[in-house]
Amino acid sequence: MGLNYKIITRNVKYPRIEIDPLGEIKVIVPPNMDPTEVIKQKEKWIKSKLKEINDLRAQFANFSTKFLLNGEFYSMIKGEEFYVNPNFKAISLKEEDLKQLKIWLKTKLKLELDFKARLFASLLGIKYRKIYIRFQRTKWASCSAKGNLSFNLALMALPEYLRDYIIIHELVHLKVSKHNKKFWETVSIYHPDYKKAEAELRKYWLLLEWNEVWKKLREIK
Repeated sequence: MGLNYKIITRNVKYPRIEIDPLGEIKVIVPPNMDPTEVIKQKEKWIKSKLKEINDLRAQFANFSTKFLLNGEFYSMIKGEEFYVNPNFKAISLKEEDLKQLKIWLKTKLKLELDFKARLFASLLGIKYRKIYIRFQRTKWASCSAKGNLSFNLALMALPEYLRDYIIIHELVHLKVSKHNKKFWETVSIYHPDYKKAEAELRKYWLLLEWNEVWKKLREIK
């Protein structure tokens, strides 16, 4: 079949296939299941996903050193002071200090989340406790059983309407914990284009994984 893949055996009920941003294929199967059968059944889907990843990477290959902010790419320049210029799509960093950028991003996101989470929670008739902002390796956001909301700082890479969708998504989880029919029906009331939003989020996740500036930001304490 010409597909290289890694086999992972776990105590799972159903097999699944994961493809990372670099195109590495992982086949996760329960004990005593033949992974080759899973690959055969999903071969067409796998090749489609690999093509999607490769096409997207080729399309944005020249943007990996630019900073992805609010769904747009900003040039990084050396300057005497820190500033973000939305008109010229440029970010000036003094002595290439990315910590300044991280602080600015966190401040901006906190202000937005404080306002919009209250607004959307009021519309949904939901109460939450605290909001946390941190880098998350595998999720845009999450919520706890105690009613706390955690948001990935990388949300600042997204267009504002996708951030709105993520806030709504997590707030609905405080009412319906699982991704079942009731959950998506509730989400659709406040964000009818949720399927399109989910597809766009997958694209942006890949772009972030390839972006050199965001990679460096994750390493800054």
